[in-house]
Amino acid sequence: MPAPGGSRPRIRAGVKRRHPDEDDQASKTPSPPASKKRASTGVQPGSQIDEMTTNSESIDEDDTCAVCQLLLFNPVITTCRHTLCKSCMAQWAECSLATPMTIVRVDEEAHDFDAATGLQASCPLCRTQTSASLDAERSAALRAKYPRSYVERQTEEAGDQEVRDSVQTVTLSIGNRHELVEPPEEGSSNMHQWTFFVNPSRRDIIEEVQIFLHPTFRPSRIIRTRPPYEIRRLGWGYFTITAGVILKAGYSWVSSDAEDSPDGAPNGMLRLDWTLDFSSFGATGAMRRCRLKVKNGRDWRDVSDEEERDEAEWARMVRQYQRDGRYEPPEE
Repeated sequence: MPAPGGSRPRIRAGVKRRHPDEDDQASKTPSPPASKKRASTGVQPGSQIDEMTTNSESIDEDDTCAVCQLLLFNPVITTCRHTLCKSCMAQWAECSLATPMTIVRVDEEAHDFDAATGLQASCPLCRTQTSASLDAERSAALRAKYPRSYVERQTEEAGDQEVRDSVQTVTLSIGNRHELVEPPEEGSSNMHQWTFFVNPSRRDIIEEVQIFLHPTFRPSRIIRTRPPYEIRRLGWGYFTITAGVILKAGYSWVSSDAEDSPDGAPNGMLRLDWTLDFSSFGATGAMRRCRLKVKNGRDWRDVSDEEERDEAEWARMVRQYQRDGRYEPPEE
């Protein structure tokens, strides 16, 4: 609400969020009476803030983001009618997912998504469950209204984006398809034909998937180095399958459940459990769709596709030799 006798305050777009110590200092400085505030800027004449405001564009409070307190950049509007920067909404949504894991039909495809517009999360302002959509018209209006401030925000967002790009959110589906079949022989109870699968939205960063079955199966460990990452079996009952999803060199899981990969890469493997489902969705099976974070700690710009394939093939060969006992890595 504007102060009695004054206009709605304005905020300079380029002013950064202050350190907590600076906030303490600012809280000790009494605010000028409302009657002495200038209608154009909302600050006292001659002050340092006034000088910064007059040397650049003054931003209406309605045109600032409620989260970062800066000029709205690539604004999104929520279903509860709040407007935020796209990057602010994305960061908030990933921290407050309403459904990080969802049980869905087996025929749904894994896909990449935009954290700002593709997730349902609690609104940072009213805490109701909401989703957001880009407001292109508002973005164009802000760009025209504040050309200098918009360029400043664009530069800031570009720098922040480099940091955000190092951690990506991917979807990964784990589950099984199922159908009832005639037992292969009389007296057999093996009437459940199932296909277990792991389906990531980013297959290009997956090195291999290790699938651990019940000990009664031979072999009980299956390794898939290329998609589709799945196995098909016939059985009489359900049990829990564990899948170890191993990332390529340079990538790591951002999860407390992650562990080192077989070749020693830190947080390179994530184990996921799935109990076979023979009854959901008309006995066709089911899957759990997860949203997981992956960190990219390697600069791929200097690595060609051919070099990447060669490195991956060499790593697979070394691991296979280690499993067979034909190779031991040299001691460092």
